[in-house]
Amino acid sequence: MKKAIEKIKQKSFISILKTICIILFLIAIFIGVNFLVRKLDIQDIDVTESKLYTLSDDSINQIKKIEKNVLIYFFGFESNNKIIDLAKQYTKSNDNIIVQTEDVMQRPDLKEKFGIEDGNNAIVIESNEKNKLLTTDELYTYDYSTQEEIDLTEQKITNAILDVTADEKPVIYFLKGHGEYSLESHLTILSLYLQNEVNDVKSLDLLVTNKLPEDISLLVICSPTQDFKDFETELIMGYINNGGKILFLNDPNFKEELVNVQKILDVFGISFDNKGILFEKDSNKMLMQTPNIIIPSISYTDITKDITTDGGVALLNSSKINFKNDKIEESELTVEKIITSNETSVYKSDFTNNSNENISNEEKEKFTIGALINKQIDDKRKSTLIAYANNAFATDYIITIGNQDIPCIYLYNNKDLILNSISYLTNKNDRITVRKNSGTVSYTVTEAQNKIIRIVIFAFPILIIILGIIIWQKRRRKK
Repeated sequence: MKKAIEKIKQKSFISILKTICIILFLIAIFIGVNFLVRKLDIQDIDVTESKLYTLSDDSINQIKKIEKNVLIYFFGFESNNKIIDLAKQYTKSNDNIIVQTEDVMQRPDLKEKFGIEDGNNAIVIESNEKNKLLTTDELYTYDYSTQEEIDLTEQKITNAILDVTADEKPVIYFLKGHGEYSLESHLTILSLYLQNEVNDVKSLDLLVTNKLPEDISLLVICSPTQDFKDFETELIMGYINNGGKILFLNDPNFKEELVNVQKILDVFGISFDNKGILFEKDSNKMLMQTPNIIIPSISYTDITKDITTDGGVALLNSSKINFKNDKIEESELTVEKIITSNETSVYKSDFTNNSNENISNEEKEKFTIGALINKQIDDKRKSTLIAYANNAFATDYIITIGNQDIPCIYLYNNKDLILNSISYLTNKNDRITVRKNSGTVSYTVTEAQNKIIRIVIFAFPILIIILGIIIWQKRRRKK
Protein backbone atom coordinates (compact mmCIF):
# COMPACT_ATOMS: atom_id res chain seq x y z
CA MET A 1 0.00 0.00 0.00
CA LYS A 2 2.83 2.32 0.93
CA LYS A 3 4.57 1.56 -2.36
CA ALA A 4 1.41 2.42 -4.27
CA ILE A 5 1.09 5.75 -2.44
CA GLU A 6 4.74 6.56 -3.12
CA LYS A 7 4.24 5.87 -6.83
CA ILE A 8 1.23 8.14 -6.90
CA LYS A 9 3.34 10.88 -5.32
CA GLN A 10 5.97 10.56 -8.02
CA LYS A 11 6.09 13.57 -10.33
CA SER A 12 6.02 11.47 -13.51
CA PHE A 13 2.82 9.74 -12.49
CA ILE A 14 1.19 13.02 -11.50
CA SER A 15 2.14 14.51 -14.87
CA ILE A 16 0.62 11.54 -16.71
CA LEU A 17 -2.54 11.84 -14.63
CA LYS A 18 -2.80 15.57 -15.37
CA THR A 19 -2.35 14.88 -19.10
CA ILE A 20 -5.11 12.26 -19.05
CA CYS A 21 -7.43 14.68 -17.24
CA ILE A 22 -6.72 17.44 -19.77
CA ILE A 23 -7.42 15.05 -22.68
CA LEU A 24 -10.69 13.90 -21.07
CA PHE A 25 -11.64 17.53 -20.44
CA LEU A 26 -10.96 18.47 -24.09
CA ILE A 27 -12.97 15.46 -25.31
CA ALA A 28 -15.85 16.52 -23.06
CA ILE A 29 -15.71 20.08 -24.46
CA PHE A 30 -15.64 18.73 -28.05
CA ILE A 31 -18.68 16.51 -27.41
CA GLY A 32 -20.50 19.35 -25.65
CA VAL A 33 -19.87 21.85 -28.47
CA ASN A 34 -21.03 19.33 -31.11
CA PHE A 35 -24.17 18.58 -29.10
CA LEU A 36 -24.89 22.32 -28.75
CA VAL A 37 -24.36 22.92 -32.49
CA ARG A 38 -26.72 20.08 -33.37
CA LYS A 39 -29.28 21.37 -30.88
CA LEU A 40 -29.12 24.93 -32.21
CA ASP A 41 -29.00 23.67 -35.85
CA ILE A 42 -26.39 26.30 -36.73
CA GLN A 43 -25.88 26.66 -40.47
CA ASP A 44 -22.51 25.62 -41.89
CA ILE A 45 -20.21 28.45 -42.93
CA ASP A 46 -19.54 28.38 -46.66
CA VAL A 47 -15.97 29.57 -47.27
CA THR A 48 -15.85 28.65 -50.99
CA GLU A 49 -15.37 31.59 -53.38
CA SER A 50 -18.43 30.68 -55.47
CA LYS A 51 -20.59 29.84 -52.41
CA LEU A 52 -21.11 26.29 -53.65
CA TYR A 53 -22.96 25.18 -50.52
CA THR A 54 -25.10 28.27 -49.86
CA LEU A 55 -28.43 29.23 -51.39
CA SER A 56 -28.39 32.47 -53.35
CA ASP A 57 -30.62 35.40 -52.38
CA ASP A 58 -32.62 34.86 -55.61
CA SER A 59 -33.46 31.29 -54.61
CA ILE A 60 -34.32 32.24 -51.03
CA ASN A 61 -36.63 35.07 -52.15
CA GLN A 62 -38.49 32.76 -54.56
CA ILE A 63 -38.71 29.85 -52.11
CA LYS A 64 -40.16 32.02 -49.33
CA LYS A 65 -43.21 32.76 -51.52
CA ILE A 66 -44.22 29.10 -51.91
CA GLU A 67 -47.30 28.11 -49.91
CA LYS A 68 -47.68 24.53 -51.19
CA ASN A 69 -46.13 21.45 -49.61
CA VAL A 70 -43.03 20.22 -51.43
CA LEU A 71 -41.18 16.91 -51.00
CA ILE A 72 -37.60 16.56 -52.25
CA TYR A 73 -36.68 12.87 -52.55
CA PHE A 74 -33.07 11.75 -52.86
CA PHE A 75 -32.62 8.24 -54.27
CA GLY A 76 -29.22 6.53 -54.09
CA PHE A 77 -27.46 9.34 -52.17
CA GLU A 78 -25.52 9.00 -48.91
CA SER A 79 -27.07 11.00 -46.08
CA ASN A 80 -23.96 13.19 -45.76
CA ASN A 81 -23.84 14.12 -49.46
CA LYS A 82 -23.17 17.83 -50.09
CA ILE A 83 -26.22 18.06 -52.41
CA ILE A 84 -28.49 16.91 -49.58
CA ASP A 85 -26.87 19.50 -47.29
CA LEU A 86 -27.69 22.16 -49.88
CA ALA A 87 -31.28 20.89 -50.21
CA LYS A 88 -31.79 21.11 -46.44
CA GLN A 89 -31.27 24.86 -46.71
CA TYR A 90 -34.56 25.02 -48.62
CA THR A 91 -36.32 23.66 -45.53
CA LYS A 92 -34.81 26.46 -43.45
CA SER A 93 -36.16 29.05 -45.90
CA ASN A 94 -39.64 27.50 -46.05
CA ASP A 95 -41.26 25.07 -43.58
CA ASN A 96 -43.43 23.66 -46.39
CA ILE A 97 -40.40 21.98 -47.98
CA ILE A 98 -39.27 18.57 -46.69
CA VAL A 99 -36.16 16.61 -47.70
CA GLN A 100 -36.15 12.80 -47.63
CA THR A 101 -33.52 10.21 -48.55
CA GLU A 102 -34.94 6.97 -49.90
CA ASP A 103 -33.67 3.53 -50.89
CA VAL A 104 -35.16 2.52 -54.24
CA MET A 105 -35.05 -1.15 -53.28
CA GLN A 106 -37.11 -0.51 -50.15
CA ARG A 107 -39.59 1.82 -51.87
CA PRO A 108 -40.77 0.02 -55.03
CA ASP A 109 -43.88 2.21 -54.98
CA LEU A 110 -41.82 5.37 -55.48
CA LYS A 111 -39.55 3.62 -57.96
CA GLU A 112 -42.54 2.76 -60.16
CA LYS A 113 -44.25 6.11 -59.62
CA PHE A 114 -41.27 8.20 -60.72
CA GLY A 115 -39.73 5.74 -63.22
CA ILE A 116 -36.37 5.43 -61.44
CA GLU A 117 -33.98 2.76 -62.69
CA ASP A 118 -31.95 0.52 -60.38
CA GLY A 119 -28.50 1.83 -59.55
CA ASN A 120 -29.25 5.39 -60.67
CA ASN A 121 -29.00 8.41 -58.41
CA ALA A 122 -32.00 10.68 -58.82
CA ILE A 123 -33.66 13.68 -57.23
CA VAL A 124 -37.45 13.97 -57.42
CA ILE A 125 -39.28 17.16 -56.49
CA GLU A 126 -42.99 16.60 -55.87
CA SER A 127 -45.91 18.84 -54.98
CA ASN A 128 -49.49 17.59 -55.07
CA GLU A 129 -49.88 15.70 -58.36
CA LYS A 130 -46.87 17.29 -60.06
CA ASN A 131 -43.35 15.93 -59.93
CA LYS A 132 -40.05 16.47 -61.68
CA LEU A 133 -37.05 14.12 -61.86
CA LEU A 134 -33.44 15.33 -61.99
CA THR A 135 -30.47 13.08 -62.76
CA THR A 136 -26.96 13.82 -61.49
CA ASP A 137 -25.82 14.45 -65.11
CA GLU A 138 -28.12 17.47 -65.26
CA LEU A 139 -26.55 19.10 -62.21
CA TYR A 140 -23.30 20.07 -63.95
CA THR A 141 -22.19 21.61 -67.22
CA TYR A 142 -18.84 22.57 -68.72
CA ASP A 143 -17.58 26.03 -69.66
CA TYR A 144 -15.46 25.52 -72.77
CA SER A 145 -14.05 29.05 -72.61
CA THR A 146 -12.54 28.64 -69.11
CA GLN A 147 -12.27 24.83 -69.13
CA GLU A 148 -14.09 24.70 -65.79
CA GLU A 149 -16.97 22.63 -64.53
CA ILE A 150 -20.05 24.65 -63.57
CA ASP A 151 -22.34 23.53 -60.76
CA LEU A 152 -26.05 23.94 -61.68
CA THR A 153 -27.47 22.08 -58.66
CA GLU A 154 -29.14 25.06 -57.01
CA GLN A 155 -30.46 26.37 -60.33
CA LYS A 156 -31.98 22.99 -61.23
CA ILE A 157 -33.55 22.30 -57.81
CA THR A 158 -34.96 25.82 -57.40
CA ASN A 159 -36.45 25.81 -60.91
CA ALA A 160 -37.93 22.35 -60.32
CA ILE A 161 -39.62 23.58 -57.13
CA LEU A 162 -41.02 26.59 -59.00
CA ASP A 163 -42.25 24.33 -61.80
CA VAL A 164 -44.12 21.82 -59.63
CA THR A 165 -45.71 24.53 -57.47
CA ALA A 166 -46.92 26.63 -60.43
CA ASP A 167 -50.70 27.03 -60.47
CA GLU A 168 -51.03 26.29 -64.18
CA LYS A 169 -49.16 24.10 -66.64
CA PRO A 170 -48.36 25.72 -69.99
CA VAL A 171 -50.00 23.76 -72.82
CA ILE A 172 -47.70 23.56 -75.85
CA TYR A 173 -49.16 22.48 -79.19
CA PHE A 174 -46.98 21.23 -82.06
CA LEU A 175 -48.66 21.80 -85.42
CA LYS A 176 -49.00 18.75 -87.68
CA GLY A 177 -50.49 17.85 -91.07
CA HIS A 178 -48.03 19.70 -93.33
CA GLY A 179 -45.00 17.42 -93.32
CA GLU A 180 -43.61 18.88 -90.07
CA TYR A 181 -41.23 17.11 -87.71
CA SER A 182 -43.43 15.06 -85.38
CA LEU A 183 -43.35 14.55 -81.63
CA GLU A 184 -43.49 10.79 -82.15
CA SER A 185 -40.54 10.31 -84.49
CA HIS A 186 -38.28 13.38 -84.64
CA LEU A 187 -38.86 15.34 -81.43
CA THR A 188 -39.21 12.57 -78.83
CA ILE A 189 -36.29 13.78 -76.69
CA LEU A 190 -37.54 17.37 -76.77
CA SER A 191 -41.03 16.19 -75.83
CA LEU A 192 -39.71 14.29 -72.81
CA TYR A 193 -37.72 17.28 -71.60
CA LEU A 194 -40.70 19.60 -72.01
CA GLN A 195 -42.88 17.27 -69.97
CA ASN A 196 -40.13 17.06 -67.36
CA GLU A 197 -40.22 20.88 -67.26
CA VAL A 198 -43.88 20.53 -66.19
CA ASN A 199 -45.60 21.34 -69.50
CA ASP A 200 -48.46 19.66 -71.30
CA VAL A 201 -47.22 18.74 -74.78
CA LYS A 202 -49.72 17.91 -77.53
CA SER A 203 -49.99 17.63 -81.31
CA LEU A 204 -52.45 19.85 -83.16
CA ASP A 205 -54.03 19.01 -86.51
CA LEU A 206 -56.24 21.92 -87.55
CA LEU A 207 -57.80 19.81 -90.29
CA VAL A 208 -59.28 17.66 -87.52
CA THR A 209 -60.07 20.25 -84.82
CA ASN A 210 -61.11 23.09 -87.18
CA LYS A 211 -60.12 25.51 -84.43
CA LEU A 212 -57.28 26.45 -82.10
CA PRO A 213 -57.69 25.04 -78.56
CA GLU A 214 -58.70 27.54 -75.89
CA ASP A 215 -55.97 26.34 -73.51
CA ILE A 216 -53.09 26.94 -75.95
CA SER A 217 -50.07 28.65 -74.37
CA LEU A 218 -47.69 28.25 -77.31
CA LEU A 219 -47.89 27.13 -80.93
CA VAL A 220 -44.78 25.39 -82.27
CA ILE A 221 -44.29 25.04 -86.03
CA CYS A 222 -41.47 22.71 -87.13
CA SER A 223 -40.41 22.89 -90.79
CA PRO A 224 -43.64 22.49 -92.77
CA THR A 225 -43.04 21.16 -96.29
CA GLN A 226 -46.64 21.64 -97.46
CA ASP A 227 -48.59 24.88 -97.44
CA PHE A 228 -51.32 25.72 -94.91
CA LYS A 229 -54.94 25.66 -96.03
CA ASP A 230 -56.66 29.05 -96.21
CA PHE A 231 -58.83 28.40 -93.17
CA GLU A 232 -55.77 27.21 -91.18
CA THR A 233 -54.00 30.45 -92.08
CA GLU A 234 -57.02 32.44 -90.88
CA LEU A 235 -57.05 30.55 -87.57
CA ILE A 236 -53.35 31.20 -86.97
CA MET A 237 -53.74 34.87 -87.97
CA GLY A 238 -56.58 35.16 -85.45
CA TYR A 239 -54.34 33.58 -82.81
CA ILE A 240 -51.63 36.17 -83.54
CA ASN A 241 -54.10 39.07 -83.42
CA ASN A 242 -55.23 37.81 -80.01
CA GLY A 243 -51.66 38.04 -78.66
CA GLY A 244 -50.58 34.45 -79.36
CA LYS A 245 -47.01 33.14 -79.00
CA ILE A 246 -45.29 31.15 -81.78
CA LEU A 247 -42.01 29.26 -82.00
CA PHE A 248 -41.13 28.66 -85.66
CA LEU A 249 -38.24 26.29 -86.49
CA ASN A 250 -37.40 25.84 -90.15
CA ASP A 251 -34.98 23.65 -92.08
CA PRO A 252 -34.48 24.55 -95.77
CA ASN A 253 -36.70 22.46 -98.05
CA PHE A 254 -35.34 23.71 -101.41
CA LYS A 255 -38.91 24.10 -102.71
CA GLU A 256 -40.97 27.00 -103.98
CA GLU A 257 -42.30 29.44 -101.41
CA LEU A 258 -45.26 28.23 -99.33
CA VAL A 259 -47.65 31.14 -99.87
CA ASN A 260 -49.86 30.79 -96.79
CA VAL A 261 -46.94 29.93 -94.53
CA GLN A 262 -45.28 33.13 -95.74
CA LYS A 263 -48.43 35.13 -94.91
CA ILE A 264 -47.90 34.15 -91.26
CA LEU A 265 -44.24 35.17 -91.39
CA ASP A 266 -45.11 38.45 -93.17
CA VAL A 267 -46.94 39.56 -90.03
CA PHE A 268 -43.54 39.58 -88.30
CA GLY A 269 -41.62 40.99 -91.27
CA ILE A 270 -39.42 37.97 -92.03
CA SER A 271 -38.96 35.08 -94.42
CA PHE A 272 -36.83 31.94 -94.35
CA ASP A 273 -34.44 31.38 -97.22
CA ASN A 274 -35.30 27.80 -98.19
CA LYS A 275 -32.88 27.38 -101.08
CA GLY A 276 -29.46 27.35 -99.46
CA ILE A 277 -27.29 26.31 -96.52
CA LEU A 278 -24.72 28.14 -94.41
CA PHE A 279 -21.17 26.78 -94.55
CA GLU A 280 -18.29 27.68 -92.26
CA LYS A 281 -14.78 28.31 -93.55
CA ASP A 282 -13.07 28.57 -90.15
CA SER A 283 -12.29 25.08 -88.84
CA ASN A 284 -12.55 26.35 -85.24
CA LYS A 285 -16.19 27.30 -85.82
CA MET A 286 -17.40 24.02 -87.24
CA LEU A 287 -17.92 20.58 -85.70
CA MET A 288 -15.75 17.58 -86.71
CA GLN A 289 -14.21 19.56 -89.60
CA THR A 290 -17.65 19.46 -91.26
CA PRO A 291 -18.43 22.89 -92.82
CA ASN A 292 -22.22 22.46 -92.74
CA ILE A 293 -22.25 21.80 -88.96
CA ILE A 294 -21.57 25.33 -87.79
CA ILE A 295 -20.96 26.86 -84.35
CA PRO A 296 -22.52 30.33 -84.80
CA SER A 297 -22.29 33.53 -82.75
CA ILE A 298 -24.79 33.93 -79.91
CA SER A 299 -26.05 37.31 -78.68
CA TYR A 300 -26.55 37.95 -74.98
CA THR A 301 -30.33 37.84 -74.45
CA ASP A 302 -32.75 36.63 -71.79
CA ILE A 303 -32.90 33.36 -73.73
CA THR A 304 -29.18 32.82 -74.25
CA LYS A 305 -27.51 34.49 -71.26
CA ASP A 306 -26.54 31.10 -69.76
CA ILE A 307 -24.94 29.69 -72.90
CA THR A 308 -23.08 32.58 -74.56
CA THR A 309 -19.75 31.41 -73.08
CA ASP A 310 -20.58 27.77 -72.47
CA GLY A 311 -19.64 26.16 -75.78
CA GLY A 312 -22.42 27.73 -77.84
CA VAL A 313 -24.68 25.63 -80.06
CA ALA A 314 -24.11 23.43 -83.12
CA LEU A 315 -26.45 23.80 -86.12
CA LEU A 316 -26.74 21.26 -88.93
CA ASN A 317 -27.64 22.48 -92.45
CA SER A 318 -28.80 25.87 -91.23
CA SER A 319 -30.39 28.44 -93.48
CA LYS A 320 -30.88 32.16 -92.78
CA ILE A 321 -33.61 34.66 -91.95
CA ASN A 322 -34.36 37.53 -94.33
CA PHE A 323 -35.91 40.72 -92.91
CA LYS A 324 -38.49 42.68 -94.88
CA ASN A 325 -37.43 46.13 -93.75
CA ASP A 326 -40.44 47.88 -95.28
CA LYS A 327 -42.82 45.75 -93.21
CA ILE A 328 -40.76 46.21 -90.04
CA GLU A 329 -40.74 50.00 -90.48
CA GLU A 330 -44.47 50.16 -91.24
CA SER A 331 -45.54 47.81 -88.43
CA GLU A 332 -45.11 48.06 -84.68
CA LEU A 333 -42.41 45.40 -84.62
CA THR A 334 -39.37 45.12 -82.38
CA VAL A 335 -36.57 42.76 -83.45
CA GLU A 336 -33.85 41.20 -81.31
CA LYS A 337 -31.27 38.96 -82.97
CA ILE A 338 -30.48 35.79 -81.01
CA ILE A 339 -28.08 33.88 -83.27
CA THR A 340 -26.00 35.03 -86.23
CA SER A 341 -23.46 33.24 -88.39
CA ASN A 342 -19.79 34.13 -88.09
CA GLU A 343 -18.00 36.53 -90.45
CA THR A 344 -16.22 33.50 -91.88
CA SER A 345 -19.48 31.85 -92.93
CA VAL A 346 -20.79 31.67 -96.50
CA TYR A 347 -24.28 31.07 -97.84
CA LYS A 348 -24.42 28.51 -100.62
CA SER A 349 -27.42 27.91 -102.85
CA ASP A 350 -25.63 26.59 -105.93
CA PHE A 351 -24.76 22.95 -105.29
CA THR A 352 -23.62 22.12 -108.82
CA ASN A 353 -20.10 23.00 -107.66
CA ASN A 354 -19.03 21.64 -104.27
CA SER A 355 -16.38 24.32 -103.82
CA ASN A 356 -17.12 27.37 -101.68
CA GLU A 357 -14.79 29.54 -103.76
CA ASN A 358 -17.39 30.48 -106.39
CA ILE A 359 -19.88 31.97 -103.92
CA SER A 360 -20.56 35.63 -104.70
CA ASN A 361 -19.35 38.37 -102.38
CA GLU A 362 -22.81 39.49 -101.27
CA GLU A 363 -23.34 36.06 -99.70
CA LYS A 364 -20.30 36.41 -97.40
CA GLU A 365 -21.51 38.16 -94.26
CA LYS A 366 -22.98 37.63 -90.79
CA PHE A 367 -26.43 36.18 -91.47
CA THR A 368 -29.27 36.08 -88.96
CA ILE A 369 -30.24 32.56 -87.94
CA GLY A 370 -32.42 33.19 -84.89
CA ALA A 371 -34.53 36.19 -83.89
CA LEU A 372 -37.10 37.31 -81.32
CA ILE A 373 -39.83 39.53 -82.77
CA ASN A 374 -42.64 41.27 -80.89
CA LYS A 375 -45.67 42.69 -82.67
CA GLN A 376 -47.78 45.18 -80.70
CA ILE A 377 -51.44 44.40 -81.41
CA ASP A 378 -52.99 47.13 -79.24
CA ASP A 379 -52.33 48.86 -75.92
CA LYS A 380 -52.83 45.63 -73.95
CA ARG A 381 -51.76 42.83 -76.30
CA LYS A 382 -48.69 41.84 -78.21
CA SER A 383 -47.81 38.72 -80.17
CA THR A 384 -44.35 37.18 -79.95
CA LEU A 385 -42.46 35.04 -82.46
CA ILE A 386 -39.14 33.29 -81.93
CA ALA A 387 -37.83 32.08 -85.29
CA TYR A 388 -34.83 29.87 -86.04
CA ALA A 389 -33.71 29.13 -89.60
CA ASN A 390 -32.76 25.69 -88.34
CA ASN A 391 -34.74 22.80 -86.92
CA ALA A 392 -32.28 19.90 -86.92
CA PHE A 393 -30.51 21.19 -83.79
CA ALA A 394 -33.59 20.35 -81.68
CA THR A 395 -34.27 16.91 -83.16
CA ASP A 396 -33.32 13.28 -82.48
CA TYR A 397 -31.28 13.19 -85.71
CA ILE A 398 -28.07 11.24 -85.01
CA ILE A 399 -24.56 12.64 -85.51
CA THR A 400 -21.68 10.16 -85.25
CA ILE A 401 -18.67 11.51 -83.35
CA GLY A 402 -15.87 8.96 -83.10
CA ASN A 403 -17.58 5.77 -82.00
CA GLN A 404 -20.54 7.56 -80.42
CA ASP A 405 -23.95 8.27 -81.94
CA ILE A 406 -25.25 11.55 -80.48
CA PRO A 407 -28.68 13.11 -81.16
CA CYS A 408 -28.39 16.69 -82.44
CA ILE A 409 -30.31 18.03 -79.44
CA TYR A 410 -27.45 16.86 -77.19
CA LEU A 411 -24.72 18.69 -79.12
CA TYR A 412 -23.22 21.57 -77.13
CA ASN A 413 -26.09 23.64 -75.61
CA ASN A 414 -28.73 22.83 -78.24
CA LYS A 415 -31.08 21.41 -75.63
CA ASP A 416 -30.80 24.51 -73.46
CA LEU A 417 -31.41 26.83 -76.41
CA ILE A 418 -34.69 25.20 -77.40
CA LEU A 419 -35.90 24.76 -73.80
CA ASN A 420 -34.97 28.35 -72.89
CA SER A 421 -36.83 29.64 -75.95
CA ILE A 422 -39.97 27.75 -74.97
CA SER A 423 -39.68 28.83 -71.30
CA TYR A 424 -39.44 32.44 -72.46
CA LEU A 425 -42.54 32.15 -74.64
CA THR A 426 -44.55 30.41 -71.91
CA ASN A 427 -43.74 33.20 -69.43
CA LYS A 428 -41.61 31.16 -67.05
CA ASN A 429 -39.72 34.33 -66.22
CA ASP A 430 -39.29 33.46 -62.54
CA ARG A 431 -36.78 30.74 -63.30
CA ILE A 432 -33.52 31.11 -61.35
CA THR A 433 -30.12 31.23 -63.04
CA VAL A 434 -27.29 30.31 -60.67
CA ARG A 435 -23.98 29.15 -62.13
CA LYS A 436 -21.34 28.24 -59.56
CA ASN A 437 -17.75 27.51 -60.47
CA SER A 438 -16.93 24.15 -58.92
CA GLY A 439 -13.23 24.83 -59.24
CA THR A 440 -12.68 21.69 -61.30
CA VAL A 441 -10.38 22.38 -64.25
CA SER A 442 -9.77 19.82 -66.98
CA TYR A 443 -6.64 19.90 -69.13
CA THR A 444 -4.49 17.64 -71.23
CA VAL A 445 -0.73 17.46 -70.60
CA THR A 446 1.98 16.61 -73.08
CA GLU A 447 4.17 13.53 -72.68
CA ALA A 448 7.08 15.67 -71.41
CA GLN A 449 4.83 17.44 -68.88
CA ASN A 450 3.50 14.07 -67.75
CA LYS A 451 7.07 12.84 -67.03
CA ILE A 452 7.84 15.96 -64.99
CA ILE A 453 4.64 15.53 -62.96
CA ARG A 454 5.48 11.89 -62.25
CA ILE A 455 8.99 12.86 -61.11
CA VAL A 456 7.61 15.51 -58.76
CA ILE A 457 4.96 13.18 -57.33
CA PHE A 458 7.04 9.99 -56.97
CA ALA A 459 10.78 10.65 -57.31
CA PHE A 460 11.12 13.55 -54.86
CA PRO A 461 9.42 11.76 -51.92
CA ILE A 462 11.51 8.62 -52.57
CA LEU A 463 14.67 10.74 -52.67
CA ILE A 464 13.78 12.42 -49.37
CA ILE A 465 13.17 9.02 -47.73
CA ILE A 466 16.55 7.69 -48.96
CA LEU A 467 18.37 10.79 -47.69
CA GLY A 468 16.62 10.44 -44.34
CA ILE A 469 17.77 6.81 -44.01
CA ILE A 470 21.39 7.74 -44.90
CA ILE A 471 21.48 10.58 -42.34
CA TRP A 472 19.93 8.33 -39.67
CA GLN A 473 22.54 5.60 -40.31
CA LYS A 474 25.43 8.09 -40.08
CA ARG A 475 24.19 9.52 -36.80
CA ARG A 476 23.66 6.03 -35.42
CA ARG A 477 27.28 5.05 -36.20
CA LYS A 478 28.61 8.15 -34.46
CA LYS A 479 26.85 7.10 -31.27
